[in-house]
Amino acid sequence: MMALRADAGAARALLPGNRLPEVGQRLPQPDLARTIRALAADPAGFYTGAFAERAVAALKDAGAPFSGEEWALCGDVTPQPAVTGSYAGRTVHQTPPPSPGWMVIQQAALCDGRLADLEWLGAEAVHLLASAARLAFAERVERCGSDSETWRESLTPEAVEVARKRISLGDIPRGYARAADGDTTSMVAVDAEGRAVSLIHSLAFTFGSKTTLPGTGVLLNNRLGRGAYLIPGHPNGVKPRRRPLHTLNAWLVTNAAGELEHIGNTPGGDGQVQWNTQMLSHLLDHGLDPQAAVDAPRFTVHPGSDADVLGRPDELRCETRLGGSVLDALRARGHAVRESGAWDAGGSGMVISADAGSGCLLGGADSRQDGVALGV
Repeated sequence: MMALRADAGAARALLPGNRLPEVGQRLPQPDLARTIRALAADPAGFYTGAFAERAVAALKDAGAPFSGEEWALCGDVTPQPAVTGSYAGRTVHQTPPPSPGWMVIQQAALCDGRLADLEWLGAEAVHLLASAARLAFAERVERCGSDSETWRESLTPEAVEVARKRISLGDIPRGYARAADGDTTSMVAVDAEGRAVSLIHSLAFTFGSKTTLPGTGVLLNNRLGRGAYLIPGHPNGVKPRRRPLHTLNAWLVTNAAGELEHIGNTPGGDGQVQWNTQMLSHLLDHGLDPQAAVDAPRFTVHPGSDADVLGRPDELRCETRLGGSVLDALRARGHAVRESGAWDAGGSGMVISADAGSGCLLGGADSRQDGVALGV
């Protein structure tokens, strides 16, 4: 609250009467409405028009070393193809860097053909998924950046085989996830013609940088402060025009004919790549419907990639709905299990599945949060 009060625009929009709003209180934001209307008519104006000029001027006044040229370059981005991989006979499509979507593809490759034969959410299945997540985070933290190609190496058949052997030998990295912060919004949609969108957006930590651009209602994000490392020479270190890796990723699954089967995502910081992998397994290995897949008990390896948690003691954070016998068996396998509430892992999973037999769309929204599945 103190940080919001320090910014006049944030205080005006989010602290009516200089107080925290009540639950359910309406928060009109006319400045933001005007900005959205203007950008809907001219999306490029965010980077090159009057909005861009106002943004650069405000940042300069605050001491940021930005120029108009640098701001404009941020909008000059060539769309990249999705990162794809095979799982359970389907193709999984994921978001490319600076998204960590490849980590879901990597974990899926390490688990492909193995989870379907294991007890659903039994100790062995949880151990396998948690081990795959730790290997993926270790690769990311040690070697990966948005402008390097090292992440591709982890997806090669040779690297997958080596990683599978490491899991079987118990050679799992230690010391590298962070549960959800309330700053990410996501949704999925499929229309009557089969067009599908999985969308996720975040300011990086609650209210992002807690700084607004005067007169626009726009809060600036904090992605550089959260995602980049202050380590000289690191592939994810701070560098001019380098986009820091972040935690956002979204996915869809197609069958051999290229038809949509499932689409989804979840907020949740470093939990995203883990919970998305878990949801894919629930759907493809065990045939769960979307609601059951998003509501299934979750577990999260911690820490992951956020700079402020690296080096903290390893934990495997588990919802108690996994059951006492499973948690005890995980401890016996060497996991430092930390129990959370039955529904307290975090995330807000959203999934839509296309039922080929009936032609219907099935939707599921996470009971942990306030999302909803609607047919309109």
